[in-house]
Amino acid sequence: MAILGKVVKLNNENINIHSGEVVADVTMDKQYLQIRTYAMGDTDRERGSKQNIQITKEKALELKDILEQFLRS
Repeated sequence: MAILGKVVKLNNENINIHSGEVVADVTMDKQYLQIRTYAMGDTDRERGSKQNIQITKEKALELKDILEQFLRS
């Protein structure tokens, strides 16, 4: 399990965007939210998880604040 620890918000970093899209699945229980992303082109999620992260409610609130800043910009 890879529980998200410290979140560092960078203000002046360039975002390296790759063409194409990936599939993600989200699941949650009472303690964690988990997001898994899969390799580009693996739309059926058959080749295994490329990245996954588990988020506590405390970190979810921190990320919520960042997402709200993004949505307001």
